[in-house]
Amino acid sequence: MQGYAIISGTMLVISLILSGAMAIAWISLGRQSHALSWSIAYLCYGVEILAQAIEAIRPATSDIIGPFELLFVLAPAALVAIGARQRVGLPARYRLFLTATLVALVIGDLPYLFPGRLGWTSTTSGLFTIVMLLIATSAIMPRIRRVEPAEWAVTGAISVFILFELLLIITDLASQVPGHPERRELFLTIYLIGLTPVFVANGIGAILLLASDVAEQLRRLAANDPLTGVLNRRGFHDAALRAVSNGRRQRQPIAVAIADIDNFKSINDRYGHTAGDGTLSFISGCLTRGLRGGDVIGRIGGEEFALLLVNSSAQQAAEAMERIRAEIAAGFSEDGAPVPVTASFGAAAIPLSGGTSEQVLAEAMDRADKALYRSKLEGRNRTTLAS
Repeated sequence: MQGYAIISGTMLVISLILSGAMAIAWISLGRQSHALSWSIAYLCYGVEILAQAIEAIRPATSDIIGPFELLFVLAPAALVAIGARQRVGLPARYRLFLTATLVALVIGDLPYLFPGRLGWTSTTSGLFTIVMLLIATSAIMPRIRRVEPAEWAVTGAISVFILFELLLIITDLASQVPGHPERRELFLTIYLIGLTPVFVANGIGAILLLASDVAEQLRRLAANDPLTGVLNRRGFHDAALRAVSNGRRQRQPIAVAIADIDNFKSINDRYGHTAGDGTLSFISGCLTRGLRGGDVIGRIGGEEFALLLVNSSAQQAAEAMERIRAEIAAGFSEDGAPVPVTASFGAAAIPLSGGTSEQVLAEAMDRADKALYRSKLEGRNRTTLAS
């Protein structure tokens, strides 16, 4: 009894600490819904542990607390799955998870309605938890990008949790066989010994995942232009340098282009800075739509954009820029008022041999900039290919 009380007290404190940490993350990190879901989940776990402690101290309360206790086992598992889906922008499907939780609650509480209690409450909660953890894992592991270390850590912790639940289910079912009271003792021993480290590991994993997400947000803020969403000058340089190095290794042609909005100051002066910001967003949208996957775009100045086109010759890059230039020249409207806007382009090839990737990128950018300058001198709203 003393050992059980110590473990229960420890688990209660850990649950409250993890719930508080998730709540602080929710408040401090832009009120992200998945942090709140996980905070409530750990709070529910704390309530369930408190209920277990009350039952241990006063066994007579088991018939009253037991049916409600199961809810605080099922709800956290569902909230963990919901939070994992919220984190990656998938539909939370609250109604579906609520229905599944209520069905599992009814099935798990049936033994309380019949004499003899068949003893499937632990099995029901274990199976439900495993299903929810599998749903969470499928949401956490990305399909279209590299898996982050924190995501691997969480997946590993969840996998251990699933194995722990399977072991509990097996020993619980074995303990239902009459004449083997030692099996019930085994179940309780595994539960008490294994719950704390598994629980703590998953909590730490969740916190690491939140911290990793924050770090990724900071990296994006540092590398992206907040107005247009494309890379800023530093972000473009780093991404372009990686693309150039990769293209040179694979002997693929690479080209760079620079675009500049014509008479942008007059747009700001005549229509206001709101129209100017809308023009920048419009231009970046046209440029982004005109590129392929793997190409790089960045805003490198006030109204100047740079583009790197992989597996593309200078002539192909110039043709792509000409198509984008024509789309921009069609104009756009801000608040219903026409805002005439055009852009000029310069394009150049990046040599696959010569100096370092840094050097050939800088030289190509310089030639593209000179070609852009010729476009300006020759009347704007045109594309010039560097000789």
